[in-house]
Amino acid sequence: MKKIILLVLLGLSLVHLQKAPAWSDEFKKRDAVLAQYKKWLDTLGPQGDRYWIRLDAKRRPHRLYVGEGFFRADAASQERFIDTYSHYLASHPEMFMLIDLFDAGTNKPIGEYGFGGFKLYPQTIATADK
Repeated sequence: MKKIILLVLLGLSLVHLQKAPAWSDEFKKRDAVLAQYKKWLDTLGPQGDRYWIRLDAKRRPHRLYVGEGFFRADAASQERFIDTYSHYLASHPEMFMLIDLFDAGTNKPIGEYGFGGFKLYPQTIATADK
């Protein structure tokens, strides 16, 4: 009886060891996706198209200060950028981080990304004093 139990335990341990490399492959795939996100976000950063200027990660939700490149982009590009940035901050391609969006020039809130998706606040038109 002891031999049978020992063989069953040995068999189960061998099956479990064969599944372990699949988990490490999952982490490698996730790291590869996050590396692609980082590379793309760096092209849109302060030295790139200036979609984003800086990130304040001291608070929750994170505060992302966006620049003129973000405002020039169309709505689909803005949403894709914020969605990718959120996944990058969460360090997981299937999860997201809550983000508050701020205008880098005025430091005023302009939108958010969270459980309700991507949302820009209505902008008031500023009149120029000339």
